[in-house]
Amino acid sequence: MGRQHEIMALVDSLDAALADMLPRVGDPTSAQRAADAVRTFSGAVGQLDSFLLQLQELQPAPRGPDAAQKQEVEELKAELQEKDRLIAHAKEQIARWQAVIQQQEQLQEATLFAGLGS
Repeated sequence: MGRQHEIMALVDSLDAALADMLPRVGDPTSAQRAADAVRTFSGAVGQLDSFLLQLQELQPAPRGPDAAQKQEVEELKAELQEKDRLIAHAKEQIARWQAVIQQQEQLQEATLFAGLGS
């Protein structure tokens, strides 16, 4: 369970860094914030890559005639569970990003209409 939390924390840091890369109207530090976010994103990708490589090395070799097949079935079950969890997490992120996009669109419309009214 600890590894799942580590992976999710890395995914969340990727998501937060990506959000920080978005421009914000009237933010004078936007360029610096975006540059910092790119470095954070890159670091999180490197950590995730390293973590996944370590995880791959920890898998024990199967023994016996049915051991390989049983291990593969267990791995596939675990993979399905992990994918279901990741899909649920992705759906949450999609909903969050849709809200961000809607806010950005509303801000752009408000800015456009404010400019037309002057």
